[in-house]
Amino acid sequence: MSKEAQRDRQLARLLCERAAQQSSGIVTATRGRLRRLLCMEKGWLVFATSNLIEEQFIEYLVRTGSLSPGARADAVETAAHAKTTPTAVLLAAGRPPMEAMRRAMEGLVRELLTSTLEWPDGAFAFEPGLPRLDGEVTVRLAPRGLVLAHAKRHPAALDAVRVRIGPPDLRPVAAIPAEQAATQLDALGAYLIAVSDGKADLSEIVKKSPADEEPTLRTIYGFLLVGLLEPEDPAVRRARELRGQGELTREECIGRLTLATGQDHYGVLGVDKTARPETVRDAYYALARRYHPDRFRSGPLMDLLPRFEHFFASVTDAYNTLGDPDMRREYDDALAAPLATEAKTSDAGYLARQNFLRGRALASLRKFNEAVTFLENAIQLDPGQAEYHLELGLLLARNPRRREDAERHLLQAVELAPTLVAAYVALGQMYLRAGRAGRAARMAREALRWEPSYVDASALLTEAGNAADDREDLRRGVFRSS
Repeated sequence: MSKEAQRDRQLARLLCERAAQQSSGIVTATRGRLRRLLCMEKGWLVFATSNLIEEQFIEYLVRTGSLSPGARADAVETAAHAKTTPTAVLLAAGRPPMEAMRRAMEGLVRELLTSTLEWPDGAFAFEPGLPRLDGEVTVRLAPRGLVLAHAKRHPAALDAVRVRIGPPDLRPVAAIPAEQAATQLDALGAYLIAVSDGKADLSEIVKKSPADEEPTLRTIYGFLLVGLLEPEDPAVRRARELRGQGELTREECIGRLTLATGQDHYGVLGVDKTARPETVRDAYYALARRYHPDRFRSGPLMDLLPRFEHFFASVTDAYNTLGDPDMRREYDDALAAPLATEAKTSDAGYLARQNFLRGRALASLRKFNEAVTFLENAIQLDPGQAEYHLELGLLLARNPRRREDAERHLLQAVELAPTLVAAYVALGQMYLRAGRAGRAARMAREALRWEPSYVDASALLTEAGNAADDREDLRRGVFRSS
């Protein structure tokens, strides 16, 4: 099991097990100096808070527009004089209305739980007892439902979901009877429980599923998180690998890595450009069964793990692109797109789009210098497209010597499209690496203002901590020499 799977399953299982036991107490999640509390009463999640000011309830009310900054300041001042909590002051005043307060607490619980499930590391503990929540707004949310809802959206990338589930030949085992599943779950859930008998592997289950691949995989991931499915016994899996596939040799592994070097998506999967979707899928599963990174986490070939993690990322990227008809069409068009100087049309917008598509395709092939040239051409031809500036900014941010240019393009992207949260997060990550934690925190807050559930922005805000807010003009660059 990957480290990512171990980490998110630990918290999810802790919550779901305590819910099944109808326990009361506090789950404490700790990561560095950040501490979050998830309070439970008789198995329900009823309250959540954090030692980070931005993640506390009254700040959430302001951030989501339920409370004005002025009303927040008045409540804090009154609470300080009365030696009570700001929430108690708001409850006594009846503003916002109780229904709005409860909806906000539900939103905060969901946001903090989702963000914590996505932590790359952390420690979790449960302390039994009845939480003292006098003067606080409480709700009743089922942990299992929250975790299953989380799995439908996070992680955002489908290949990340695959990694967290495990190798494609994983043979999951149902933890509840099929008869119980038929009455408690939807058709997809009942199907997954019925076929997960430790004999059918993941690829077979997905292939025969009544739903598309993504909802099937996300439901499997959610079921593994909450304990409705269990992964197969590691010793049984290892014995099957040795019996059915034979040992991997260093010569074979090096050969496979060498063969994939410099290849486009078709070459990485070993299929030709006319390959049907079924052929693409079968090629992916065959490679993933043989070369999944989990096979290199121990043993004499563990020194190859970083290279096979990169290889597997290339394989899944190729599969995601070629397995989707629209993405495959765009990818093929980008590879075949003519150079701007060779184009037969004088339409600047068309030329810019072709350069953009070609640049993005080259970036996916890790041909970064060539990709930069095409993206710069796209912006020169059509400078008003936010996505062009974002793509170039993300690419340039990889090179410390080009961070000034990266910042300029990312700032231009958010000026053109203020809701482009990925640009705020990319800027914040650059500022954090440069020691500008206040500026990084501001970028995270800007992203969360537009998309409160954006996990990368929450993680950035956590890393930046309680650094003082930088009040410089948002458009004024930190790295600019002038």
